[in-house]
Amino acid sequence: MLKKMMIFMTGTALLAGCATTQKVMSTLETPIETVANTPLEQVLELQPELKSELTNTEIRQVFNAVESPNVAQVMVLQAGLLDDSVNAIRTTYRFKLNQNELWQQIDKVTEYKCARGENTKSFQKKLCR
Repeated sequence: MLKKMMIFMTGTALLAGCATTQKVMSTLETPIETVANTPLEQVLELQPELKSELTNTEIRQVFNAVESPNVAQVMVLQAGLLDDSVNAIRTTYRFKLNQNELWQQIDKVTEYKCARGENTKSFQKKLCR
């Protein structure tokens, strides 16, 4: 019991330190415009509903290299949709690192996996009926 109280008190002290640090940091000048750093952050800004939707959502970010990547891809797969004609929607964003060392979106492709019709096995760019 004493050990648990010590851990709790230590944790509380650390949190108090964090609050102080946050207070100090908040007084520093902050930039007027915030730039999304990673491709994933940009996708979440483009599709803010991903944070609150109740569909089954998979988000995958992949870079072309571990060190110093210059190309990235973010794939968003949404399944369990309320639309009875669509089983899933896959949106793929491609990014490239520009001269200013900022990630720039270069492409976006949206594909649908239909629940009925002639193609129910694979994704297609054509809307489902």
